[in-house]
Amino acid sequence: MVDLARHIRVKALLEEVAAVEDRLAANELEMVRHLAHKYQDPGPSDPDDARVLEVILRNVAIRKGYDVDARHRPPRAIQLERRKD
Repeated sequence: MVDLARHIRVKALLEEVAAVEDRLAANELEMVRHLAHKYQDPGPSDPDDARVLEVILRNVAIRKGYDVDARHRPPRAIQLERRKD
């Protein structure tokens, strides 16, 4: 069954994110594009989709406060020690 209230909420958040699309990190941009495609038409949705977009908007605001440009920073990588078995 389609949850139209959730669909409308996600579409509104997608519009907010579109306004700051130039400040998204690569992984955020990929997720936004996936959700935009998923929500083109009403259909099955995930309750966490709105939260994901809210977190992306929050991250953009935090980066703006610290004057960090996500597009020009290398992605973080965790270096793990290799074991010799």
